[in-house]
Amino acid sequence: MPRESARELLVVHYHFRPGGVRRVIELLLPELAKGFEKITLVGGEAPDPDWHRALRKKIPRVRFVINPAFHYFEDRPVSPTRMREAIRDTLRRETGSATIIWAHNLSLGRNMVLSHELALHSARTGIRLVSHHHDFWCDHRWARWPEMRRQGFRTLAAAATAAFSAGARVLHAGINSSDVRLLSRHIKSAAWLPNPAGGEERPAKPAVARAKRWLREELGDDAPVWIYPARFLRRKNFAEAILLARWLAPDAYLVTTGGISSPAEEPYADALKRAARRGRWRVRFGMLARRNAPSVPELLCAAQSVVMTSIQEGFGLPYFEGAGLGCQVIARKLPVIQPDLETFGLRLPGLYDEILIPPGLFNAGAEVRRQETIFRSWKNLLPATCRLLVEIPSFLVHPEHPVPFSRLSLAAQLEVLSTPPHESLAACRPAIGAGMDDAFEWDDAPLLSPTACAGRFFEKAAAFPQPPLSVLEAENTQHGIIRERLGEKFLFPLLMQA
Repeated sequence: MPRESARELLVVHYHFRPGGVRRVIELLLPELAKGFEKITLVGGEAPDPDWHRALRKKIPRVRFVINPAFHYFEDRPVSPTRMREAIRDTLRRETGSATIIWAHNLSLGRNMVLSHELALHSARTGIRLVSHHHDFWCDHRWARWPEMRRQGFRTLAAAATAAFSAGARVLHAGINSSDVRLLSRHIKSAAWLPNPAGGEERPAKPAVARAKRWLREELGDDAPVWIYPARFLRRKNFAEAILLARWLAPDAYLVTTGGISSPAEEPYADALKRAARRGRWRVRFGMLARRNAPSVPELLCAAQSVVMTSIQEGFGLPYFEGAGLGCQVIARKLPVIQPDLETFGLRLPGLYDEILIPPGLFNAGAEVRRQETIFRSWKNLLPATCRLLVEIPSFLVHPEHPVPFSRLSLAAQLEVLSTPPHESLAACRPAIGAGMDDAFEWDDAPLLSPTACAGRFFEKAAAFPQPPLSVLEAENTQHGIIRERLGEKFLFPLLMQA
């Protein structure tokens, strides 16, 4: 428990829709609730009734406060000034001197008015703020920049002040050690608070059998299923999952759980869906939206494999959830989270390095022109000072070399997928699949249990910093993230397209 009396916990998130942050809250909050007398969740959109009831069953005294001003800025028809007033009123009403605010993704850029008001509230009252970072707006989410300017944060300095809570008595928490390393270069009060994961009980055999029957009825086929548990986001790199399924399990269906995440993702989703229909690929998107859909754990256990081909993740819950349920996991090695997988003893034989594609499988000249256009357009979106930091994507430097599938544009990825699988597989000869039948190894990651994660939360809160975060610390932190993530290592066409 914190040294200073903290009887109340205020949990702040933009919404309580299904997703990684909601999963973190539902796993960790019952353990955190043991240390607080009052628990209040504040968000911009009410949770679905089933989730609300399930959480109330675990924590009967939990309260929900819904204020639309806490939602994404783009979804609000009111001015930033009116949003600011509404947020300020709610914070005054719902917090006392004995409150800790546990706020999620303030650095995402989706509601910088909220981020700024939370920092100002902490500065005025001395209330402690735990800013739990799952993503950063300046980590290849540059479409947020024009949106943040419309919110009134027109300079990088203003964005840093809000995103990193300058003036607040704040603990900045990162969900992976790579992010914490970046934060710690400029912020003394940075802590590693990984997401709780693992330890899930495998669904009962009858429930798994029902999930298998449901899949068979929905697909009209008794074929094996590969499942990708994710919403429809470009960074999930779905085309690579399709490629792997066609190579390694030609008879299997690739199934994704979530639907389109936002209107900005519709062009990507539509293009991929059209190509799947045209090629008659065994792919089905957004299965959880269908009638009487099983739960995600039931679907994972009913599938032959869990696949994860994302090019950008903060933590990678499917790695841990799939392994925790005893599923075969096939996934890309992500440099940001790979060190944490090793720290927690998660060794998956289905982890693979980049799949190198020879230029003969796509029109290299056309792809150079596409990527030059994408790169130039994307670079022009950046603030002028950031353009000076951008490195050139490797493909544009050496277009004659084999290129990772993940670093192709969607158009080139679809060209590769249009080649018969046996031909593309022979041309690529990827070092993947040889160990797929091996059992994964995991030390059961006791450090990731909800109890352990709650203990770490209380430990860090007990050592909460006294001085507020300075503006210079906030600016330097943001600049450090921008400088690293504009390096060639992190440049992907799928992330650059608006």
